[in-house]
This record gives sequence, structure tokens and C-alpha cells, in this order.
Amino acid sequence: MQKVLLLVTILGVAGLDLLGQTKSHFTVKDDDSCEKIYFALKSATATCNIRTRNGEYPINILGTADLKYVDPEFGQNHSGKTLNAWLNLKDNGKENFGSKLSKLFGPKKTDNKNYWNIYFTDHKPYHLDLTYGLGKSYVDLSDIAVQHLSITSGNAHVKVGYHSKVRNRIEMDSFLVNVDLGDVEIDRLNLSRARVIMAEVGIGSLVLDFEEEPESGSEIWARVGAGTLSIKLPQYPIPMMVRVKNASYRKMKMPGHFEKIRDNVYVSSAYDPNAENLLTFNIDLSMGNVIFTED
Repeated sequence: MQKVLLLVTILGVAGLDLLGQTKSHFTVKDDDSCEKIYFALKSATATCNIRTRNGEYPINILGTADLKYVDPEFGQNHSGKTLNAWLNLKDNGKENFGSKLSKLFGPKKTDNKNYWNIYFTDHKPYHLDLTYGLGKSYVDLSDIAVQHLSITSGNAHVKVGYHSKVRNRIEMDSFLVNVDLGDVEIDRLNLSRARVIMAEVGIGSLVLDFEEEPESGSEIWARVGAGTLSIKLPQYPIPMMVRVKNASYRKMKMPGHFEKIRDNVYVSSAYDPNAENLLTFNIDLSMGNVIFTED
């Protein structure tokens, strides 16, 4: 008999304490008929850590929720050969106004009462759609196969990277980042193997850190409003071209070896139009700042 994907949900009723906290465990078992996994996370205010872990489950989630503030919802379904799964950590509207203001305008802190660990494996390619409202979260994509990644931060601090210095198992089709009021840091972006990177920064900040020269090229499209986009490059020049759309409030900073070859187009001293690992930036800059540094 053909195996099917099983959703196992264990609500930690026994762990329910006087403060209204509950522990949850959600898992999905693998199936030969599944070729790709789509996972969507919507976190209103919790802390969510994503990382790689060996195991039989392509998705394994362990979490603690304070039910006074967060209502967790997990589900899954099949669409052809794709498994669709989602975790929605909804704000139930019971948090007082002062506490919400503190999270909105105060420092981003780890929420130990609403804390979730999400584990992926190297079983199948992933399509990830991650949306964060408030709080502080981490994503480690080392040694998994991410085909598409979308990250949205409302007013959250989100740190993404390849902390074990192990690259993406496959070429990534697209890497999308949208920052409103929050801040997002992406470390070792060179290990993502992303063909296309699209970034939009409103009032917040975004850091794209290419720690080393990438093995393959990327087309980077960025639109910056009143916020800041920082691009960190290796200490040595790498093949790059930067195109900038005219803007009256434009503020750009680039290393001294960059040369202007025509209006609004700059290239690094290592520029080679035929380089297989050429980084091409297309920047639409309004009132914010774009800063290139070599660390």
C-alpha cells in the first residue's frame, strides 16, 4: 500500500501551566510521491528559529505558546507532487496596548514565552515563504535545498545566513526580501547560489553580506525608500556592476576602485562582463542610503 504523508499533532496539554503556556509538536512524515515542499510561516509576534537537523521528518516543529497572546495553527495538504504546509502564529488581540507599543518601538527581544524551533532536512527541495510581524528570529539555511525563499519583516529583527558555512544544496531560483520598519541581516549570501535576488526596503534596514566571492553570478534588484541598504563585500575586489536609477535624494557610497563607465553605471576593478560569478546590482534609490563596503 502506498505510503501517505501523515500529520502528527501533539498539543502539550499536560504542559499547560498557570500562565496559559502550552507546548506543541508538529511533524510531517516523508512520502515517495512528494517531490517538493512548500512551507509558509506567518509569525505575528513570536520568536522563530529555523535550522537544519538530521531526521526522518522534512518538517519538524517544536514550540511554546502563551495562549493569552498567540494562537498557533498548523496544517498541510497535497497539490500534485507538492506538499503544502503552514504554521500561523496569530495575534489573538489580547495583549495590552502598552506591551504592543514596547515591542513596536523598543529593542527587539527574544520572546521566551512564544518560542518556536522549526527544523528542516536535506530530504527534498523547499519553497519557503517566511513572514514576521514583531520580535526577533533566526534562520540558518546551511546544507538544505532551498529552491525559492521569501522573507518579509514588518517590524522584526530577522537574521538569515549559512552559519555552518555549508552552501545551498541546489541553485536557488529567487531570493526575495521585503523590509518595512524592521531590520534584516543576511550573512554569507554568496552561499545561497541565488540566480535572482530582489529586495525592497521601506523605512527599515537590510544588510546583504557577501563574505566571500560567489561561485555563480546573481542579478540583484533593489528598491530603497527612506531606509538603508548595506552591501558587505570581501576585502578584495570581485566582478561587479552597479546600475543606479536617478533619484534627487540619492545617497550612494562605494569603494574607491569602482569606476563610472557611463551615466549611473559603475563597475569594480575586477569587472569582467563574461565572468560566470558576476554580481549585477540594479538599484532604485529614493530618500534612503545604499552603502557598499569591503570588510
